[in-house]
Amino acid sequence: MKKIKKFKEFKFINICLWLLIMIFIIVIGFIFKIINQSIYGTNEWKNIISSFDNLNNKVIDSWFNNSKITWSMFIGPIGSSSFIQFQLVYKVGDSYGFIIPIFWDLLINWLIIAGVLFCLIIIIIEIFKINKLEKFLDQKEKILLSNVDNKKIILLEEAEEYIQKMENKYKEYLSNELEILDNKNNSTLSIAERSKIDGSNKIQEKRYELQKYSNKLRSLAIENKLPIKFQEINLRNLTKKELIEYMKKTQLILKSKKENTINSK
Repeated sequence: MKKIKKFKEFKFINICLWLLIMIFIIVIGFIFKIINQSIYGTNEWKNIISSFDNLNNKVIDSWFNNSKITWSMFIGPIGSSSFIQFQLVYKVGDSYGFIIPIFWDLLINWLIIAGVLFCLIIIIIEIFKINKLEKFLDQKEKILLSNVDNKKIILLEEAEEYIQKMENKYKEYLSNELEILDNKNNSTLSIAERSKIDGSNKIQEKRYELQKYSNKLRSLAIENKLPIKFQEINLRNLTKKELIEYMKKTQLILKSKKENTINSK
């Protein structure tokens, strides 16, 4: 999870970085537009550009203000037409000239567009990667939760089968139900003494086997937030019969809780 968190943080930083680069490109573009107007925004260039029939009606008069910086710097010498104005060479007598202000505006405009588009594509890719990761994690979490639920069901069914087996096998010793969770009188007696009293010493099942299933059920009791007495009981201090009774009670409560959950859906 730490690696995933770091990956998401890295991608977020990456997105912020590309946003800053995009803003930087736009700012640099506007600076060059200011420089373009301050150098070439003269009446001389206005007259040259106006002499062309295809450009005469496109000239932005406010851009040519004796090299003074105006808001028209954003528009350019011929407005949006500079995006597609690629015929920039003109002839004067026997010599040729180049329409520099339109060329710079055209170049700056396309560099801004190309730079911004590149940054946006990178940002979209980074966002897509983050979304893809989140979807993968959601799917993985659902699978894990499903697996955990399946394991709980299998464990509960396994415990139920085992308890049933113990009840059938030691029916005569389990006829009197013990109040193992509330009885304080037994606290002064040892396990050996209580085993003689409740008949646990006659139960042939290995204690570790009984405690193994009891531990599993106690884990389920903790996960399902059963009453504290089912969670904090000291299983090592229980006799064999008390362990079987604990499993029986815990299993019944878990089963009842499961049925209530299903009915409420």
